[in-house]
Amino acid sequence: MTSLSSFLAKWTTTVVVLAALAASAGVITSGDIAHTLNTAALVLLGALPVLRVIALAVSWARAGDRRYAAAAVMLVSLMAAGVVMVAVWR
Repeated sequence: MTSLSSFLAKWTTTVVVLAALAASAGVITSGDIAHTLNTAALVLLGALPVLRVIALAVSWARAGDRRYAAAAVMLVSLMAAGVVMVAVWR
C-alpha cells in the first residue's frame, strides 16, 4: 500500500501544479486560448478525486476487500451521475 500512496501523492502534486500553470496562463492570455486553458485546469482538478477513488477501488479489489471496493465503485457512480446531471442541466 505504501507504493500506491506515494504514487497517488506524486500524481496529485503533478496534477495540481499543471492545473495551477494552466489557470495562470489562462488569466494572462485572452480569448479562446484563455477559455481552453481555464477549462483544462478545471477538468484536471475535477478528475483528480474520481481517479484517486478508482485507483483505491482497484487496490482494494486486488487486496480482496470487496466491501471497500464496492463502496468506491458506488461513490464513482454517484460522481458520474452528478457530472451527467450538471452537463444536462446546463
